[in-house]
Amino acid sequence: MDLSYLGTAGIFVQLALLFYVMGLLTRNELGLRLLLLIGSFFYIIYYYYVSDAPLWDAIWTSAVIAACNIVMICVILRERSTLGMKPDMIALYQSFPTLNPGQFRRVMRQAKWIVATEDTEICSQGIQPEYLFLLTQGPAKLVRDERSVFIGSGNFVGEISYLIDGPATATVVAPKGSEYVQWKRTDLTDLMEKSHKLSNALSALFNKDIARKLAVSWPEKPDDA
Repeated sequence: MDLSYLGTAGIFVQLALLFYVMGLLTRNELGLRLLLLIGSFFYIIYYYYVSDAPLWDAIWTSAVIAACNIVMICVILRERSTLGMKPDMIALYQSFPTLNPGQFRRVMRQAKWIVATEDTEICSQGIQPEYLFLLTQGPAKLVRDERSVFIGSGNFVGEISYLIDGPATATVVAPKGSEYVQWKRTDLTDLMEKSHKLSNALSALFNKDIARKLAVSWPEKPDDA
C-alpha cells in the first residue's frame, strides 16, 4: 500500500476526530449535531480512501449516523422557527413570549378555537373551570364581587385558578362575536408533566399575565378617594 496515500487519508480521520471532540464539548444542541455531522462526513471520506477498496460497512454506519443527525437538525430548526405557521397562528404566538415555536405548536395541538354565538359565561366566580382560556379577538367582561371591568384580547382567563388548582376568582363573560381559544385543564396538565421545560415556560407565561393584570388593577370606586 502506498504510505503517502494512507497519510493523505489519515488527515480526514484526524479532522473527523477534531469535529467529534468539538461537538462533544459544546453545550448547544444544534452546534453539537452540526459538528457531529461534519465529523461523520470526514469519516466517510476516510473509509472510502483508507484502503484499496472502500470500507462499505463503515461508510454505511457513518452515513446512518449522519442521516439521524440531519433529521434531528431539521427538528431543532423547526422548533426554533415559525416557518410554516399560518398568519393567525403567528399573530397568536405573540401572546406566548416565554415559549419557543416548537413548544407553542405542542400547546396549540390541544387547543380549540371558539367563536361566541351569544354572550357566553366562560368562567364563574367560586367554581373551578374545566378549561383555560385565551381571548383572541374582542373584549370580555370580568365581574368580581359586583364590580366589573373589560379585558381585551391577549389576556388569559382562568390562569390563577389553574395555577392554584382552585375555584375561579372572577366571572368572565365573552360577548357575542368574540373569539377565544380554550384548553381542557387535564390535557394541559398532562402536556406539562411530560416536559419540564414546557411546564416552566407556561408557568412563567401565566405569572407574567397575572402580573400585567395586577399592574392595571381594578378601577377605583368614587368613594374610595
